[in-house]
Amino acid sequence: IQAVDIALELADALARAHHLGVIHRDIKPANVLLADDGSPRLTDFGIASLQQTNKRLTQTGVILGTMDYMSPEACESKPLDARSDIWSFGALLYEMLAGTSPFAADSMMSTLMGILTKSTPNLAEQRPLLPPSLTTLIEQMLVKNPAGRLSSMRRVAADLEEIRGQIP
Repeated sequence: IQAVDIALELADALARAHHLGVIHRDIKPANVLLADDGSPRLTDFGIASLQQTNKRLTQTGVILGTMDYMSPEACESKPLDARSDIWSFGALLYEMLAGTSPFAADSMMSTLMGILTKSTPNLAEQRPLLPPSLTTLIEQMLVKNPAGRLSSMRRVAADLEEIRGQIP
């Protein structure tokens, strides 16, 4: 499944960025380019931040990023860490498999309210042939509370690698 191959490459890139203390903060389809060989390139670190610094690079209350892929904590202008990128990556992977981002709506306010309050649409119902381990992984990435979300992109990459090994 090509989506899992692409996701695995992106997860490895994000794991490396996180290892270096860089939080991307704008994971979305437009920031993923495919090379001639089909391998993905994560681009546009324009609003990335260094996790070790305590400095806010934006004013309080300023929202940076693309709404459809913003984590709940980003929507609320709370401090961000790697788990925010994991949320965004989960939304991206959801869209790769479902054809639409999980909380896309007619307006920014409706999208925001979906991210903050609605349950993630059941991907297994939309794509019943997907491996259950893949839909479970995405659900774990899209947990609203960062404390309950997968906390490491390395874990996400390892899970994707395991899922990849299960697909014929």
